[in-house]
Amino acid sequence: MEGIKSVPSTVMTAYEIRRVVKIMSRFGVDAVKLTGGEPMLRRDILEIVRKLKDAGLREISMTTNGTRFAKLAGPLHDAGLSRVNISLHSLRKDMFRFIAGVDKLNEALRAVSAAMEARLLPLKLNMTLMKKVNDDEIDQMITFVNKLRADGEVILQLIELVVTDPEFYSKYHCDLGPIEERLNGQAIAVYRRGLHNRPRYVLPDGVTVEIVRPMHNSEFCMKNNRIRITHDGKFKPCLLRDDNHVDFLGRMRAGASDEEIAQLFKKAVSLREPFFTSREVGMPAVVPTQSCFRVCQD
Repeated sequence: MEGIKSVPSTVMTAYEIRRVVKIMSRFGVDAVKLTGGEPMLRRDILEIVRKLKDAGLREISMTTNGTRFAKLAGPLHDAGLSRVNISLHSLRKDMFRFIAGVDKLNEALRAVSAAMEARLLPLKLNMTLMKKVNDDEIDQMITFVNKLRADGEVILQLIELVVTDPEFYSKYHCDLGPIEERLNGQAIAVYRRGLHNRPRYVLPDGVTVEIVRPMHNSEFCMKNNRIRITHDGKFKPCLLRDDNHVDFLGRMRAGASDEEIAQLFKKAVSLREPFFTSREVGMPAVVPTQSCFRVCQD
């Protein structure tokens, strides 16, 4: 899978994915998002979706770059996929190639059409903003969404670049503050999602634009009710941390019972803490919570 150097034997199987999700459903988990990497590189992606559907989830969604999505959009819907996020960071071929690393804009656009035809709605278009790369395309992207349909069934998500490499971040990070101010001045309605306190702006033409700002955002952290599972079977309590993972796949393959896996899940939940706090001093304070958690990135 993209960005993964592990040998295939360390990657979770469809059965193992279903089993851990079924265990987590005891604690209120009822929605899963398949993300990555690139989930469409899994040859068994249809089987994974079917098994998750069999687990009784309320919603199964996916984030994809779209390059292999178009042919399977219908079968994925039939297997149980509810909706999809498609990464569409630019409508210009050169910028798309620069950001994605491949010349696959046409494939991504076909994925958008296929998702709409398969009724995988609401469809979200993820646009990670990069300074002096694609930050001048916002209006063009809004027009593109309006031509698709401007009834809230297609949502443009403007996403803040997060730190993976400090030099890259410093060069390309784009401040979403002025963009949000402009949208706020244009909007005919503004909503805030409880999750991450994300603002949604409904523009006069009916297009909905959502802002996702994770960096140095204590409200993003404090209102996060999600937990992630890595490809190699670890609970990941925080998107921006790699030092508090809890392995369950090794125990599962060694014969651990469902109850033992449930205890590992609870251990992972106990390690949850805001990465960014309002104080921004020292280590973040641990905030106990008893809310349910989603295994997804919306």
